[in-house]
Amino acid sequence: MTKKLFAPPCGTGCAAAQMELFAAQAVAPAASAASAEFDFDAHEIVVVGDSGGKDSGATVHEVCTQADKAGQLDKVRVLHCDLGTTRRGHLVEWPGALEVARAHAAQYGVPFAVRRSKLWGSLWERIRSHGNWPGHFARFCTSDLKTAVGRDYVDEVGAELRLGRPVRAGYAMGMRAEESRARAKKPVLERNRMSGKGTLRVVTTWLPIHQLTTEQVWEIHRENGIESHEAYDQGMRRLSCRACPLAHTDDLVRSAQLNPELFDEYAEAEEEMGRPFKESITLRRIIERARS
Repeated sequence: MTKKLFAPPCGTGCAAAQMELFAAQAVAPAASAASAEFDFDAHEIVVVGDSGGKDSGATVHEVCTQADKAGQLDKVRVLHCDLGTTRRGHLVEWPGALEVARAHAAQYGVPFAVRRSKLWGSLWERIRSHGNWPGHFARFCTSDLKTAVGRDYVDEVGAELRLGRPVRAGYAMGMRAEESRARAKKPVLERNRMSGKGTLRVVTTWLPIHQLTTEQVWEIHRENGIESHEAYDQGMRRLSCRACPLAHTDDLVRSAQLNPELFDEYAEAEEEMGRPFKESITLRRIIERARS
């Protein structure tokens, strides 16, 4: 399920300076990619969210490279949020995504963790309970299956450290300005709004590859032998969920060609819920286009 070039040790950094694992609120003006530097000394741990996608691979590289240079690679941990399976046992994510994320951590010699929502067995279960699909203004897929999971993991590691005070954590994500106008406005560094008096944590959101282009991300992969998922070679531009309502229709059509059984199950759920998968197109129409 994966493709790998060569695997040199964590070495030279890439160009400086990546939505919503933590819905953050800025406490200072947005920092530019040129001026924003993550302060490893001010944090006990740095968690990198890794979905198994290309941006995650570049983010792990950048974080580990900077941490290694600072002599603090021991603070870095890679976290994969497992989204579970459908009722018929189909993986919500791309098969092999977890293994690619694990390979990213292994390449740089940092701990790897897999966690799932404590409330929901899978994203599929959350969708069926909600009776509707995630959307731009209802991203419960992110808030419930990634944000909450990441928060719990920070608390888990913080408890292990036994600091006697809130853990100070960095949380690195692979968001990039090139992806959308909303992401372009994201600051590279900001205090997370879950931080504050009486909490278990003080979290700094960090977007280390925010200013990189897609080609620069792939260049990092090529130059450093970072593992990537085979779905990219099969025509996918992004590695989100296999059937993501927020994905471009062309990508969904290609995914439906590669994952016909999963899309059939999603289409049946669409009919049962009476809610279109996307406002602009139904799953049945996507499947028709995939088969034509």
